[in-house]
Amino acid sequence: MRRSWRNTIAILALLPLDALAVGYGWLAAGMTAWAAGQDGRPYRPPPAELGGACAVVAAAGALLWWTGLRGAAAFQAIPLLALVTLVLPR
Repeated sequence: MRRSWRNTIAILALLPLDALAVGYGWLAAGMTAWAAGQDGRPYRPPPAELGGACAVVAAAGALLWWTGLRGAAAFQAIPLLALVTLVLPR
């Protein structure tokens, strides 16, 4: 099997994991922002939840890089950047 097909299959196989990790991060950040808005406090991102989601995505990318699937590993930067934007102050 050509390496490009292996990268494509790896990306498609990891889409559910990426969707769960990014969805969990968005949910945690959204609930924290909602709770802060109810009390009138500024939004502070939940570090444990977002850090855990980032760690899952980064570990998948590192494993892909280690196995030689560089294209699929580079694709893991997209959900990682989506999670990092939740950590940035507003």
